[in-house]
Amino acid sequence: AVDQNEDAISAVTDLLRSTRAAGPNLLVVKTAVGAAQRVALAFDRCNWPEVIGNIGGDDTVFVATESGSAQKNLINKIERSARS
Repeated sequence: AVDQNEDAISAVTDLLRSTRAAGPNLLVVKTAVGAAQRVALAFDRCNWPEVIGNIGGDDTVFVATESGSAQKNLINKIERSARS
């Protein structure tokens, strides 16, 4: 199932514009205009343990993580998916 998890985010990496930590438990993911809902759904479907939940707006997704280390792991996973 790891491949399916990676595929959920890999399918939307072209829509990602930036990721930025906002404190130890919140990641702000900027997307193309109108793409945040699709990216938020990909985070829901990836089932990564670092993602507690998320909220997608128009071009921004707020992703809640359990801890600072979970947030760093999540950033690394997003970056790895974007490179593949």
